[in-house]
Amino acid sequence: MTAPANTSTPATPPASAESPRTLGVILLGRIALNLQTRFVYPFLPAISRGLGVPLETASLLLTARFLVSALSPLYGMLADRVGRRKMMLAGLAALVVGAVLAGIAPTFGVALAAFALLGFSKASYDPAMQAYLADAVPYERRGRVLSLVELSWSLSWFIGVPAAGFMIAAAGWRAPFWPIAGLGLIGLIATWRLCPDCGHPDPGKPAAPGSRQTWPTWAAPSTLLALAVTMLLVFANENLFVVYGAWLEDKFGLAITAVGLASLGISVAELLGEGAAAGLVDRIGKRRAVLGGLLLNVAAYLLLPRLAGELAGALIGVAAMFLTFEFSIVAFIPLLTELAPSARGTVMALSVAIMALGRLVGSLSGPRLWRVGGLPLNAAVSAGAAAVAALILWLWVREKRPNQPG
Repeated sequence: MTAPANTSTPATPPASAESPRTLGVILLGRIALNLQTRFVYPFLPAISRGLGVPLETASLLLTARFLVSALSPLYGMLADRVGRRKMMLAGLAALVVGAVLAGIAPTFGVALAAFALLGFSKASYDPAMQAYLADAVPYERRGRVLSLVELSWSLSWFIGVPAAGFMIAAAGWRAPFWPIAGLGLIGLIATWRLCPDCGHPDPGKPAAPGSRQTWPTWAAPSTLLALAVTMLLVFANENLFVVYGAWLEDKFGLAITAVGLASLGISVAELLGEGAAAGLVDRIGKRRAVLGGLLLNVAAYLLLPRLAGELAGALIGVAAMFLTFEFSIVAFIPLLTELAPSARGTVMALSVAIMALGRLVGSLSGPRLWRVGGLPLNAAVSAGAAAVAALILWLWVREKRPNQPG
């Protein structure tokens, strides 16, 4: 379909931009990026011992990564100005350099610089990649394609975390960074050679004569409300995620290893949620899918305390919570890509930043609520946040399709 002149929809790149080969390259890059993000959390004590610093000091590595990631809106604006593919390449290059630095880090200062680069790598690559695919893939197929790419999130935990554990046990905390650097280098070369250049996005159509548009396209109220939905959704999940391990230990006396096995169950639930999104979102409509997922997510939170009487029920409840969350958040990505087509990179980068804010608030509220009221209070607050997100979506966020006015 050829867009009319001066429309806000970017020009469609060559069809090969959504080929299995290109999607495979992107999936490889995302797995490498997600590996460096996810494996650090369970092995931070090993990293602190390896660097010879207290755990509190080692946590500054995560702080540095978060602070650099918080600048993701800037990286998204760059993607809108210089092109998506260039920012994808920049992110993968930063991944390779950061992973190599972490792999040789002789001091805490070098490791801190490495983690800052790793924070930039994911925060710059992800929004640019999502905008790149949104430019390339017609809206009616976009849910499936973006959901397939999101499989990298669950796969990175399911495969990468156990592998990282074996490598750390055998060769120390630096060992996992070398295969990550290798995967990143392969992804960098493959992206440069095999992913077609979409060119520069169209800056968008000018405002109509006499109009009084006072905000850029990415700052329209409907877009900001949609971003609020993502923040509430992520907050609701994080508010329970940060205490589920303590809950399993306290309620059922599970050892750390058993909690780790429960975490593998979470990755399976995430994988099922992403697979369901790939199969259903385009068929039933993006907004309808997100709304349904949110309502199921509310139900999962409310049912969790009722299922907590025995271990099997508790694990089923946790799996349902993560499955419905993952389905909802993945289904929301293609809807976000069409809210401001001329500023896709900025919108997707803002979603990264706002989700980080939701995780931050949830990580602070979760332990405090747990101390006050235990699991029922955490579940009630999370259900309330997800319900407010569903209400905002229903009342104020509309699904926009290419060339649809407004």
